[in-house]
Amino acid sequence: NGIKLWVKMTDRAGNTTEDSIAFSIDKTVPTMSVTYDNNDDDDEFAGFYKAERVATIAINERNFRAGDVWMQITNTDGSIPVLSDWTTLKDETDPNKTIHKATLRYQADGDYTFDIRYADKAGNAAAAIAQHAFTIDRTAPVIAVAFDNNQSTNGQYYRSGRTATITITEHNFETSRIQITGTATDDGAPKGYPAASAWVSKGDVHTATVGFGADAQYTFAVAYTDKA
Repeated sequence: NGIKLWVKMTDRAGNTTEDSIAFSIDKTVPTMSVTYDNNDDDDEFAGFYKAERVATIAINERNFRAGDVWMQITNTDGSIPVLSDWTTLKDETDPNKTIHKATLRYQADGDYTFDIRYADKAGNAAAAIAQHAFTIDRTAPVIAVAFDNNQSTNGQYYRSGRTATITITEHNFETSRIQITGTATDDGAPKGYPAASAWVSKGDVHTATVGFGADAQYTFAVAYTDKA
């Protein structure tokens, strides 16, 4: 860097002129990495995270200029993170090993994609990094159960059947994560337990029903864990 070439010429009559030019040679290809502080995604659904993620971008480059970093971030459901200021850790022994870092904090729920490219002032391009795609889901699902018949004796005995409508409010819905448990007995003898209907979804609201029609003493519970 900072090479200066100076030329002075004198003709036979003693007239002189001089000029100089400054330039730099940069043949070293920069290196780039992106790492995350949170890699604890769901055991079954890869790429789903229930907590925020902070991405750290690190670029090794002598002739760094922040404007040469190209990034594209998308979020299907909301806001996208803002890149922090760049910090520089200079290597006095080997300037090619000088590191420049910035961070992105993914806090909002949504399905993200992240692309980044970098080439230095001399046009040397860092090795391509494949697109990152993942989901942040920090919102707990909400379950509600409503019965069509609440006319009971002593709060436990009903003269006619009851239908329970289960409502789960969840963006990243997955039916395999629903647990409906219960028992049905008649004078202590087990009876068949009713099955839930198919789930019907309208946006983030998902409903199904369970019909309790046969004579029996029932217990009924619902639990749900989302993809994150």
